[in-house]
Amino acid sequence: MQRLFMLIGCICLMAASSLWVTADPWQSASRKGAADAQALNHIQNQPDRISFYLAKDTSLLKAVMWSPNGSLLYPGPHAYVPTRFDLSPEEISELTRLTSKPLAGNWSPYDRDGHERLYCQTSPRMCLIYAHAELQNGFQTALHGWTKGVTWALTLLGSLSLLVAWRHRAAQPSDDQLVLLPDQHSARHGTLQVALTPRDFRLLEFLQEKHGAVVTKDELYDAGWGRDFMPNSRALDQHIINLRKKLDPDKSRSPVIETVRGVGYKLVK
Repeated sequence: MQRLFMLIGCICLMAASSLWVTADPWQSASRKGAADAQALNHIQNQPDRISFYLAKDTSLLKAVMWSPNGSLLYPGPHAYVPTRFDLSPEEISELTRLTSKPLAGNWSPYDRDGHERLYCQTSPRMCLIYAHAELQNGFQTALHGWTKGVTWALTLLGSLSLLVAWRHRAAQPSDDQLVLLPDQHSARHGTLQVALTPRDFRLLEFLQEKHGAVVTKDELYDAGWGRDFMPNSRALDQHIINLRKKLDPDKSRSPVIETVRGVGYKLVK
């Protein structure tokens, strides 16, 4: 379970970081270009509706459409005063030349100053001219708002998952943690539970009460054997050796009892 929460947390945080790095408004702009081309294709024989479509989108300035055989469909000849959606014969001729070659939907600058962007595709054969700033700003604003919301959600989910994993880990003993179990007269060293003799337990309990401070051999003799016992330095040393073996029989864990040469011992867990 702990690993699952850690995995979820890492994936969410990586996805959140990726959104900020890889978010590209021009990918959304390309989808818009294709959608606009498809919508205009459905009304290609209705110039009034095409003009209305152009008018309602401030970023879309002009459009040119051709039939499959290459004849110009829009803009056609106007009986009235030309509109802002018209292009000069020279511009239409240049666009016709550009789109006479096979091409996929793509963007390119249209004017010298870079204020307009050209989107062309072959099926349906069409070129759309957009105001660069309005197109980019519109998608950056929309994408930024969407990205911000999703990124915060992923960041929150990832952080909560890692927090749960951390708390789950903190609630369980590590492989090196020593826990005395008085009711069972035993000790747990990480995942290993060890039965203790009364003297084992008294020595470990006394060492643990000192919170890592050095304990002299005389103090340990008093705790483990009693004040009336005549100390034998080898008896204590041998008992500590045996106790270490009990707590770490395969020597896979870090030491629990550390020797302080010339003084005594201390508990390091």
